[in-house]
Amino acid sequence: MDHYETLGVSKDASQQDIKKAYRKLASKHHPDKGGDQEQFKRVQAAYDTLSDPEQRAQYDNPNPFEGFGQGFGNSPFADIFGDIFGGRQQRQPTKNPDGVVDVGITLLQSYTGSEIVVNTGYASFNVKIEQGVDDGTKLRLHGKGPIRDQRLPAGDLIVRLHIEYPTDWGRDREHLFYRQNINAIDAMTGCTITICHVDNKKYELTVPAGSMHGTKLKMKNLGMRIPTYGVVGDLYIIIELDVPTIKNEEDKELLNKIKQRNIYGKQIYR
Repeated sequence: MDHYETLGVSKDASQQDIKKAYRKLASKHHPDKGGDQEQFKRVQAAYDTLSDPEQRAQYDNPNPFEGFGQGFGNSPFADIFGDIFGGRQQRQPTKNPDGVVDVGITLLQSYTGSEIVVNTGYASFNVKIEQGVDDGTKLRLHGKGPIRDQRLPAGDLIVRLHIEYPTDWGRDREHLFYRQNINAIDAMTGCTITICHVDNKKYELTVPAGSMHGTKLKMKNLGMRIPTYGVVGDLYIIIELDVPTIKNEEDKELLNKIKQRNIYGKQIYR
């Protein structure tokens, strides 16, 4: 079956459309979820080919000069055109093509480093995740690719990592970001809050009086550790304000008095 038909996409589908279709079908047919293993292999093979620009180009146009140069007969140029346009000396592959598999890992696994099991549908492999790996990192497993031609040795398996971030967490290279909601009154007066890191360790953080919505507070050396480059990032806490609902009339009156002292936008705290 045509690879495009296998994934259910058109021949002009974007890489994003191909990846989306693959994930849906791979989840549906994955053997670990009771799916059809043969169909899963077909889906994986289609994605391996169409997700790689070079392999996709070769698949779409395997021999753009097919038929050209034929009919030269005994012409002295027959050998030249035969070699150039895929004639009698067409290069044969020396190994099976590489395979590609997309794997999701948690931010915690990237933060601490870990070992995961990658199931390709035809085999399972233990893969070591180095501490600090970034989203989109590619790991190459030599000789672990799928075998389509039994006469040739296996290619490599490329494992592409995708980090799944918890709610309110983000990353920029070695730095981490976390959005923390606090009461607007606490932001005005200053307070101490507890931050629970991705590894569940807890840290105290002082929020200065007068902190605004969007204020970034740095917690040094609590970002990503990347031993390969000897880098340690920071954790930035982004303050987001929750405005409380004041129903008590006495409290409202008190707040109005405070507001009146803030005439012309001057700070009321000295």
